Amino acid sequence: MQATSQALVAGGGIAGLSAAIVLAEQGFATTLIEQTPQFVEVGAGLQIGPNAWRCLRAWGLERDVLAISSLPHAMVAKNLHTGAVLGMLPLGLTAQQRYGAPYATVLRADLLHCLAQRARQTERLTLRMAGQVQAVESRADGQTVALRMVGADGVTQQLQGELLLIADGAGGRLRQQTALEAAQEPLSRSGYTAYRGIIRQSALPHCLRSQQVSAWLGKYLHAVTYPLRGNDWLNVVLIANDMALAHSTRRGSADIQAVLGSIERHGPLAKDLKDTILAVEAHGMNTLGYRWTEWPLRIRRPVPSPRALASGRMALLGDAAHPMVPFLAQGAAMAIEDAQQLGQCLQGLQADAPAQAIPAALAQWARLRAGRVAKVQKQALRNGRIFHAQGLVRHGRDAALRLMGAYLMDKPWLFAGGPVPKSEKA
Repeated sequence: MQATSQALVAGGGIAGLSAAIVLAEQGFATTLIEQTPQFVEVGAGLQIGPNAWRCLRAWGLERDVLAISSLPHAMVAKNLHTGAVLGMLPLGLTAQQRYGAPYATVLRADLLHCLAQRARQTERLTLRMAGQVQAVESRADGQTVALRMVGADGVTQQLQGELLLIADGAGGRLRQQTALEAAQEPLSRSGYTAYRGIIRQSALPHCLRSQQVSAWLGKYLHAVTYPLRGNDWLNVVLIANDMALAHSTRRGSADIQAVLGSIERHGPLAKDLKDTILAVEAHGMNTLGYRWTEWPLRIRRPVPSPRALASGRMALLGDAAHPMVPFLAQGAAMAIEDAQQLGQCLQGLQADAPAQAIPAALAQWARLRAGRVAKVQKQALRNGRIFHAQGLVRHGRDAALRLMGAYLMDKPWLFAGGPVPKSEKA
């Protein structure tokens, strides 16, 4: 694809930056529009499974991402109330040997910075910061797409290209201006709220420091802790069932004591977990001026068909396309996979290719992605029900994890698959 072919990307998160880098590498003259003046992502951790890591490796980013990551040695499931270990999945070298890539954890802001740095170094890629995309449209000729934006200088501009990717997040409104299936479907409450905090491990007693991913499973609540930044920091996430909370939730600062009061009506928390939560409250890193953030989780139904991802010369990527609850820890990974798969579908196109070459490539991309992301969305929802199980279902879950925890916690279909599958030699 010669540089005369123009691609537009609306949104500069992980999905948008990843896609813009891949498009530029494929030869598109790519313009990315991001509404913030700088690439800034406030403190939250994320997990990068081997399926996403292999994509980052394909982009030549493995060394850079490794420098900002932690590589947990195991994933451990525990009882939320007693702290008893229910099951364990070895990671570390085991994951690398099994899937040809590590299982990593990273601060979202660090990954975003890594991608932004790569984007600035990529030829044919222009970054338009502090730009507000107001409208998108497919032109009547069927050969081009366009967007209207207000630049940092307040001037309204029209940009035109042969391809438009919308990556403006789960709450983005641009999807509503497309001809995609379910484009008008609103976000709905998932019934869960996340509480996020980060603390330097040096601020914790040695008995609370961790180099593993721990998932604490209980009634109405589960918690996840894992290391960040080469094990210097610890990410702590609580996800509560809204039915158990005595207050209405909204995005912003969190009253963690009120949350604990609501949850502990159904049973005390394991001492190590509660001590970690209280340590974040006392000594955690400030995010937007407070130590705990409250995020009601909103979703859409799993992707119903390829037509919900791409139409003509437009496509949705990342959370704009397939928001999901975090119970499989694959939101960022699916965005990275989206970008890699897109590059593969567009590879080799020439500027003088037939008029329908790009729409055909996007349609192929959507067919390849729809089933996989829908499966991940559905499995994440199922995990939420399992994590928060009660009564006999909870006892059955715990017994199964004790008997065959590693088998149940592993996901070969997920970690070995994707647009860069594990090779037989890896």
